[in-house]
Amino acid sequence: MEATGVDPAGDEYSTSKPTKFRFKTKRARSEKDHDTEHRNSEKRHPDSAFRESLFDALADDEGAAYWEGVYGQPMHIYSNTKEGPKGELEQMTEEEYAAYVRARMYEKSHEHIEEERVRMEQERRRRKKAEKAREQTSQMEEEREDFQARVEASLKKGEARKKAKETKESWTTYNKRWEELKANADQEKSGKVAIRNVIPWPIRSGQWKDVEKDAIEQFLLNAPVAEDGLSTLLKLERVKWHPDKIQQRFGEGGIDAETMQLVTAVFQVVDRMWNDLRKKSNG
Repeated sequence: MEATGVDPAGDEYSTSKPTKFRFKTKRARSEKDHDTEHRNSEKRHPDSAFRESLFDALADDEGAAYWEGVYGQPMHIYSNTKEGPKGELEQMTEEEYAAYVRARMYEKSHEHIEEERVRMEQERRRRKKAEKAREQTSQMEEEREDFQARVEASLKKGEARKKAKETKESWTTYNKRWEELKANADQEKSGKVAIRNVIPWPIRSGQWKDVEKDAIEQFLLNAPVAEDGLSTLLKLERVKWHPDKIQQRFGEGGIDAETMQLVTAVFQVVDRMWNDLRKKSNG
């Protein structure tokens, strides 16, 4: 269907295609011409300005490209026909066509706005989901670390309880062996070679081969006594481990030189601890 009409300049126009108007022009218009027309159209009523820009876009491809850049979408792609009362196709008037194109362009713009809104909403949900996932991961990590810390704390407490129990048992054995040694002092004097094994050494194992400074200190410091009872304990141990006292207990010549070296080493540790504690108490 071919439609004819008159453009604002008085030229006839025709549409060889039913999908858009095309204007005949005497010369190709420059970009400057379109800019001038754009500025002039801005001074007119919005409807008139739109109608003029529409017909300029329909006139040639250059105008179509220009106004597409202005409006952000093509405006010359819509058919100028409508369905008549009896169902036949008829050509729209300029006003009808301008209103129709404007409505369609608004719909396209609205669709873009809606698509952008949906995209932004999806992006917001994606960020929220990612943030929630990070929070859940962080929470799980915190819970894992907290659980691990509680396990470690429980292990340390368990180890401390075990150590305290073993120390208490060691002290019980230590004191018991000293009582037995006192009760059998006369018998021990005759066992020169066995003296080193008979003496209850102040360490957890009670064995002479494990005697060393740190082991003695730890054994005495962890003695099951009140804090203010440590000084009394060290004072008693100092007397007990005095080399002269040990030698007197086993008789002259009843203890070998190597054993006496161990006894002297124990005494020196106890004596230093007792003196350090006394100086600390006296300020």
